[in-house]
Amino acid sequence: MISIITRTAIMFILIIFSLRIMGKKNLGEFQPSDLVSTIIISNLTSLVIEAPELPIINSIVSILLIMCFEVFLSVWVKKSENFAHLIQGKSKILIQNGIIDQKVMKELRFSVDDVLEALRGKDIFYLEEVCLAIVETTGTVNIYKDPNAQTNIKKNYVPAMPVIVDSKIIYPNLKTTSYSSEKLQSILDKNNLTLDKILLMTLDGDCQYNITLKENI
Repeated sequence: MISIITRTAIMFILIIFSLRIMGKKNLGEFQPSDLVSTIIISNLTSLVIEAPELPIINSIVSILLIMCFEVFLSVWVKKSENFAHLIQGKSKILIQNGIIDQKVMKELRFSVDDVLEALRGKDIFYLEEVCLAIVETTGTVNIYKDPNAQTNIKKNYVPAMPVIVDSKIIYPNLKTTSYSSEKLQSILDKNNLTLDKILLMTLDGDCQYNITLKENI
């Protein structure tokens, strides 16, 4: 028991020290290399605690080596932009002036639902409200709202809901907006559109709609 307590205390102090040296404040700041380092360190730590017969020095050396590798990478990332892009990737513009960049969406393997979920996470239901949406290298989506959109968009008690996603009608959302399939079809006919051409269509309770057509990528 004393051995387990001692090993746990040593590994706890060592991990805190390692993370302090690597300079990471929270998981939202982790780059891919940071996450890999954290996973390996956690596995080494659990191995030492669960297998008291193994020499603790092996895990300590391994953790210190990983810490050194991480510090080395962080130094080179600051010195070389190309190396930084290789290790961390680049931030990408996903939405600009209310228009989804479908090429970027495909590169990032984002679905329409992923994009809408990111917007709702920022309390945004109208694409027109988005001046710029950037996907950071950590996977976080940061959004700059159009300062004029609040006055340009007439908000309704039923916000814009995705009623067509990737050429498929989302009937529960259509029901929420109090519109029938016939009314939806009349909007499509008015714009000379068919379902197979539509990537996303949002509709609110006041019949304000936004249509994003599929692009050939």
